[in-house]
Amino acid sequence: MTADVDSEIDETDLAILHSLVKNARITLSKMSEDIDVPDATISHRLKRLEREVIKGYTVILDPEKVGLEITAIIIIQTETEKHGAVKIALSKLDEVSEVYSVSGEYDLLTKLWAHNMEELNQIINSKIRSIDGVDDLTEMIVMERVKEGTVPLLV
Repeated sequence: MTADVDSEIDETDLAILHSLVKNARITLSKMSEDIDVPDATISHRLKRLEREVIKGYTVILDPEKVGLEITAIIIIQTETEKHGAVKIALSKLDEVSEVYSVSGEYDLLTKLWAHNMEELNQIINSKIRSIDGVDDLTEMIVMERVKEGTVPLLV
């Protein structure tokens, strides 16, 4: 959050955000009842929060139920002058859900999904290694998702 938005967020806004983090499909009337604020106030506040703070609403899938048995973390070294292009190319791959520029020995960290090991191998070797500017990479298979989620509301 920016300093401008941060200064505008009060206890009512925080209550609305906490309610949405727990259940993004909550009705205005239920939220109104839970936090003891009129529906009209919640509606007004929610519209402002959607413009300034809330980036969107999404569905969180159960990976196994949609056939995604493999989650991998790939750390990538890039050629310095091609770093930006590599980030963009990785971001366009359907199998990649997250791309981060990081400090240290590697330049990028990505999270990707595959139906099986054969598909993972194909994604790494045919799609990622073929991106111009990828120097080296190390792949790590996620053995267990202990905690996975969205941005926490730490206020």
